[in-house]
Amino acid sequence: MAAGGLGFAVQPIHAADNNNEILYAESLARVTDADGVVHAAGSFMPHLDSRFDLDPRILAMLLPALAADPKLILGWNLSAANLAASDRFADIFGRITRHSELARRLVVEVTEPHPLVGSAIERLKMIRALGCRIAIDDFGVGFATPASLLQVSVDIVKIDASFVRDIRPGRDGQDSLSHMVGFASCIAPVVVVEGVETETQLEAVRRAGATHVQGFLLSRPAALPLFREKEGRSGLRGIG
Repeated sequence: MAAGGLGFAVQPIHAADNNNEILYAESLARVTDADGVVHAAGSFMPHLDSRFDLDPRILAMLLPALAADPKLILGWNLSAANLAASDRFADIFGRITRHSELARRLVVEVTEPHPLVGSAIERLKMIRALGCRIAIDDFGVGFATPASLLQVSVDIVKIDASFVRDIRPGRDGQDSLSHMVGFASCIAPVVVVEGVETETQLEAVRRAGATHVQGFLLSRPAALPLFREKEGRSGLRGIG
């Protein structure tokens, strides 16, 4: 990272009923080592010093990319811990404020290794007031509760991949994924199911009523220039 190996890949979020239509692309941290091998976040995040804050470093890369391409819409992961930490939030909020003209093309995906409570909720409202769209990532396995989510307007809910990998029938005739999608639809107008890897899973997502899908079946993470070459239209229709 010190040698400039930190970067990001992007993975599109597709409309469930028209896979050629792209809502936006999530940014995923990557590190390229001295041998040119690219490592995903899961392989290096556990080894990072706690003082090395990845969120603002990736944000610093996304903002110039958005400025260079007015059609580009990117998702950026922000931890609830950084929302709760005053100094870290001040840095992040300042960066977005200085580029407020880009805010409407930045989707802030809140990750949930820590509870989304108190000051974190208020600061999330501040970010949304700048024009950013707010997404709750990995819904169903994190710390977000219905009570906390009702305190802030959320634009997108992303249901964790575990719910499409293990779909269980319910006694009411609906399955577990349908119940999750139905609940998420009460919170946000856009519901994304993550981790879709098979046609069977895609059909299950459509039956459940999700608006969008993300996963290897439709798109694998790729470098930003490769993403730009792909066909498809990006646009945050139906959000906010």
